[in-house]
Amino acid sequence: MLYGHAAEVAIRAALYLAGRPPGELSPVHEVAKATRLPSAYLSKVIQRLAQAGLVRTFRGPGGGIELGKSPEAITLWSLVRATDGPSDVDRCALGIGNCSPSNPCPLHGRWAPLREDFQKLLEGTTLAALLRELEQAPAKEQSSHQHHTRKTDAFSNSEVTRERQDRP
Repeated sequence: MLYGHAAEVAIRAALYLAGRPPGELSPVHEVAKATRLPSAYLSKVIQRLAQAGLVRTFRGPGGGIELGKSPEAITLWSLVRATDGPSDVDRCALGIGNCSPSNPCPLHGRWAPLREDFQKLLEGTTLAALLRELEQAPAKEQSSHQHHTRKTDAFSNSEVTRERQDRP
């Protein structure tokens, strides 16, 4: 992937929070369980998101976390930047440290437009839009006429393969 594991964790947790009613606090252990993420690591990622203003944290009894902005105002790019800082997208495709437009590596001319497109994709994708697409996915799946349907859980890496029940 073109971003780090911390960014993946941030996206999964933020998607979960985006699906919660506004103003409802979620304890970190609840988010960790629902998203199948390690609680200790999630807590560290949440700290980075809080520093960036993307989530708010509340301590004590009844405390928890919530989004710091509306899901419409949080892009995937903001989550990647908050957790990873300069991402792998910013680096040379071949790992050459001094690669730049004035000193390009052999792939620079082909990598730069792809890098820009990927960044634009993340900048143009909000949590709200992604959540809407994920909620519509089951409806699209049911209308499919394939013999095998593959569904990926939005909050885990597990995949479940289901066969159509109306096979001859």
